[in-house]
Amino acid sequence: MIQTFTHPRSCDFSPEFALFVNGHPVEVLRTDAADFANFVYDATQGPIEVVVRRLTGEIPRYALRPLSLELQGELREDGALVFEMAAAHKLSVEIDGCRPLYVWANPPEVDVPSEDDPDVLYFKSGQIYEVGRLEMHAGQTLYIEGGAVLKGRVSAKNADNLTIRGFGIFDGSYFGTKFQDGAKSIFFERCKNVVVRDITMIRPSAWMIVPGACERVEVANVKQIGEVVCSDGIDIVGSKHVHVHDCFLHNNDDCVVIKAFSMKNRKHADFSADLRISPEDILIENCTLANDPAGNAMEIGHELSVDRVSGVTFRNIDVLSVHGQGAVFSIHNNDRAVVEDILFEDIRIEHCWDKFIDFRVSRSRFSSDNERGHIRNVTLRDINWLRGDNNEGYTVSLMGGWDEDHRVEDIRLENICINGQPIEHVDELEITTRYAQGIRLVERSAPSLVNSQ
Repeated sequence: MIQTFTHPRSCDFSPEFALFVNGHPVEVLRTDAADFANFVYDATQGPIEVVVRRLTGEIPRYALRPLSLELQGELREDGALVFEMAAAHKLSVEIDGCRPLYVWANPPEVDVPSEDDPDVLYFKSGQIYEVGRLEMHAGQTLYIEGGAVLKGRVSAKNADNLTIRGFGIFDGSYFGTKFQDGAKSIFFERCKNVVVRDITMIRPSAWMIVPGACERVEVANVKQIGEVVCSDGIDIVGSKHVHVHDCFLHNNDDCVVIKAFSMKNRKHADFSADLRISPEDILIENCTLANDPAGNAMEIGHELSVDRVSGVTFRNIDVLSVHGQGAVFSIHNNDRAVVEDILFEDIRIEHCWDKFIDFRVSRSRFSSDNERGHIRNVTLRDINWLRGDNNEGYTVSLMGGWDEDHRVEDIRLENICINGQPIEHVDELEITTRYAQGIRLVERSAPSLVNSQ
């Protein structure tokens, strides 16, 4: 089964690419950062053929990423790029001289809500809806049908059992597309049992999904393209029991980040909230992350104005890029928290530039506590970095405490590989340390580059 979507004609369509899946045309839309296409594919019915045509020239060289999927393409005599998929993958098709084309295959929906249900806010296909600020209430489902575009922002406070879903597009540009506009796209404050799944999010002016002091949150199969600085993908602020999985996040700031602080916003008063609750039991897995010039791929911090941050796991992640001054693995403890029991496992990095690991206890403009904190008991396991020649001598790692009493300590580096080969000494990561101790290297066999999904 192949399901495609028809979007309003006033949407921005790609002048660069045409896409066909098993002969069905799939609409390709455009943002300032990348082009993208969504369709539904039932993988139980066998493999599919995907055809990409460039409308403005030839396809000289290309890559199908994540590389861990090991997809093989072919350039046909008519100039088209052809490849086969046997699962509902989310890909970056990268052609020399072009912006990325994100090809997002989605598994079929189950339990589609009824538009006649009074607890369902139903936005039908083929239309653009300018909702401004939409407030959700307990028990409601916001459903954006594939082919629909919702422009605005969504919020809820002290409301449980909330769902946002559908294969439609959530467009944050209603409140502006500049960093100064600062409107968070989805903000849930002190809510329980929250689900955000399947939607595509584009053109934010600030953070995109923010569960603040929430419990039992699931974010699944969400696709994002954030363009401006501060377009964080998923900000888990003072929340517990959070599961983020099977997402594709392109952000011009942190892709996934854990924080806890008292949030203030002069322009949008409803974004001001005391979210100083210790985050715990957070799992991010089976995701693809692409980070542009600002921010980090996987971040804890900067704002950690609580006693403790613990039980955070990043697992089975493909990092396509960290292009700017940020890091792949980042813990910035700028407040008093004890950050501990953190696991990064089965991570594949295809490109990073400035920093590989950045763990620091420090003070910055984001600090609100006078007391400094700690970072301890962190494990990086089964990591493979496809390091290019131009990284050597430039891409560094930092591990720094604040003083003798506020250290970075007990960091376990287990089976860290560069281009598939386990490193033999931490110096191979160009690590600079200060007030750091217990950095241990543990060797094992080289991990597979194949995605474990």
